[in-house]
Amino acid sequence: MEKTNPPSSQGALSLQALQQMISSGRPAADGLEQLLADLESERRLEHGWLLLKQARLDPAVWGGLQARLKARMDQSRGRRMGRWQVDPERRTLRLSFEVRAPACSQHPAGLLAELGRALLSAGLPVAMGLEKSPRPAVHLGHPLPLMVEGYEEWADVDLLEPAAAPLAELPERINAHATEGLRVLQCLPIPNYASKVAELCRRGHWLWPCPAEWQHAARERMASFIGSERFEIEKSAKVDGQKGTTRVDIRPLLEDCLWAGAELRFQTRIHKGEAANPCKLLAAILGPEMPVQGLVRTRVELGEDPRLDQAEKFEPKLHNMFEDAVLLESGGNISLVDDDDDEPLVIMGT
Repeated sequence: MEKTNPPSSQGALSLQALQQMISSGRPAADGLEQLLADLESERRLEHGWLLLKQARLDPAVWGGLQARLKARMDQSRGRRMGRWQVDPERRTLRLSFEVRAPACSQHPAGLLAELGRALLSAGLPVAMGLEKSPRPAVHLGHPLPLMVEGYEEWADVDLLEPAAAPLAELPERINAHATEGLRVLQCLPIPNYASKVAELCRRGHWLWPCPAEWQHAARERMASFIGSERFEIEKSAKVDGQKGTTRVDIRPLLEDCLWAGAELRFQTRIHKGEAANPCKLLAAILGPEMPVQGLVRTRVELGEDPRLDQAEKFEPKLHNMFEDAVLLESGGNISLVDDDDDEPLVIMGT
């Protein structure tokens, strides 16, 4: 079931005012300047632009407001690009979530859009990305294959400011606005300098419930695969600039293949540049006549983040008076020392 809740943020009165204006059917000429000023002061220009875009309004009526909002949004984006890394209010959350039917029928881009929509509708102060056409700053971990359920997936989300609600309450709030089959399990705070979750994904853990009529044949073929040093399959590829096929060894891609009753459990490594689809790997091992259905990714294993042990290396460096003021205001790891014993500075003339 598709959710149609408009994006909002806790305390963003300007977005509420814009939503009321949209609901009325016509922009109020006498309040536009104040509305634009409020959106800018609350740092919700991009959110307002997204709200207008999703409403699919008549350009003849709303085109003027959209153009003025976009002009301010572009100026704001330019300023944010220089300040975002040292913003003292910025927060990052790491989400653990599950994807079941029918949500698993969506491609990663669609799933990302649904997750961003749920976060905004739940009232989280989600930051917008720095693209020319901004979208919620939400980043998925290693993508799920289409039509495969995932019981423990990961995503990172950037927030403009701390969420007003306690972290323990956020999953329930988000899930109230999530599409069917998408459910957030936990929200964890992480440092802003932490590695993106997609960079930390190391292994996928999988479960395949083998149909009873195929169990004997499946066990034999998996035993042959596990006992082999190499297991090559043909794969489409370019050879000397022309379309063709090549043979690749898939034996190293599947790890710890074990049977637990009628269920096959195995792991696949996740390396940068590798995009092996477990459904296709199993089909190649078991044969085309054996249907691979019901495959589930039970969890994605994350590696240790080396950045967490190098906090000082990734702390924002002071470059100008503005950044000095921002960091001092934020109460960071900066101490002010008042030393009355300093020698006075004497400037000698020539």
